[in-house]
Amino acid sequence: MAASERPDSPKGGGGYARGGDGVKKKGASAADRLRRRILSEWRGVYVPPDLSGYERRIGDLVARVVQRSGVGDRLAHEEIAAEWEKMVGPFLAGQSRPTALRRGVLEVSVVQSAVRYELERQWKRDVLKRLKETFGESRIRDVRFIPG
Repeated sequence: MAASERPDSPKGGGGYARGGDGVKKKGASAADRLRRRILSEWRGVYVPPDLSGYERRIGDLVARVVQRSGVGDRLAHEEIAAEWEKMVGPFLAGQSRPTALRRGVLEVSVVQSAVRYELERQWKRDVLKRLKETFGESRIRDVRFIPG
């Protein structure tokens, strides 16, 4: 039998190989499937395929789902809304409120256009600096004041 024809050879049977410790890297190669089928026929018992190469940790999957769904932004938005009055003071907190956090941009709804102008022109840098210090630069990139 040539080296490329052996079931445990990296080149044989579809490109799936066994590591040096005998553990399969991915799915079963054609030779492994044939071997399993012949053994199950000979034994008279079904031998299920080894699916350990496809296993994932549940923590990794949950983290990925949370990240894709935007729940992390929603939680950060709730934290920011709770701290908003401390960040801007009672007067500005009465005239504005954080409404959304999307991709690091905090949207703040402002009741009066004059207050919005004041926030945009004079307070934006200070508010953004306080938010970044409190919640981190990775969470907050910018602040956008919208009428509302």
